[in-house]
Amino acid sequence: MKRRTLIAALTAATIFSTPAFADGVTVGVSWSNFQEERWKTDEAAIKAKLEELGATYISSDAQASASKQLTDVEALIAQGADALIILAMDKDAIGPAVDQAEAEGIPVVGYDRLIEDNRTFYLTFDNKGVGRIIAQAV
Repeated sequence: MKRRTLIAALTAATIFSTPAFADGVTVGVSWSNFQEERWKTDEAAIKAKLEELGATYISSDAQASASKQLTDVEALIAQGADALIILAMDKDAIGPAVDQAEAEGIPVVGYDRLIEDNRTFYLTFDNKGVGRIIAQAV
């Protein structure tokens, strides 16, 4: 499980240093929705990096529905996800999905939105760094 947890965290950050870590791993990504262009851009980057490293990318779009996201995560697990990256629609409602992932030994990375559960990792952007970039551009 530690290997898959590491893979999930590194995948979300797209900072793998060697393909051996991801070879044969299936990473399921549960997106809250695709209404923002950013998520489409992030998806393309994550998918490309996983494929480059020999991992399989599977995903779902919750279409802004917390209940659909629970069903989506169940489906990702049923499809053989070894690790999950979840952009939670609702940080509280996602709890049963984290429970199911833990029961299956599947690590979970909360992407961009904090899932307040110590069984998950949290990965987001650097707010201060973004602020510096904006300040330099202005």
